Amino acid sequence: MDPRPCPACGRPLGSSAGCGRCREAAAGELAARARDVTDEHVRRSAEQGGRFVRAPPWYARWASPRVLSHLGLAAQALQDYVGGRYRRIPWLGLAALAGAVAYVISPLDLIPDFLVPVGWSDDLLVLAAAWQIVKRDLRRYCEWKGIEPSEYGL
Repeated sequence: MDPRPCPACGRPLGSSAGCGRCREAAAGELAARARDVTDEHVRRSAEQGGRFVRAPPWYARWASPRVLSHLGLAAQALQDYVGGRYRRIPWLGLAALAGAVAYVISPLDLIPDFLVPVGWSDDLLVLAAAWQIVKRDLRRYCEWKGIEPSEYGL
């Protein structure tokens, strides 16, 4: 996210989920981070995301259960991709998921996560941007996995 104020809402550019320009800025940042995604990065993100959801660090225990469930679904999809069980996620979606998972599980990002609850705002924005990119693909993944997509807001 950009520290400059958003011309539309006045908040730091990329920090307001309710502002279209902020969402575009966050999606652009996510796409920039996704350029360097490799198979190894996807594998590492899948493993770390799964561990994070199973045993959240202290600062993540106050996160919404919905956020953790979205993160868990993303980690499952990445694990199934890495394991070769599910390969129908396009590279852009895979990169968006891996980048979002890596960003969310990192305690030190634009707004450090241990500054609860405000520290999760940038993570939520990045996760929401990735979710929008892969929503259709995650719906198909849930159907393949036998999971009800509506449990994840899909």
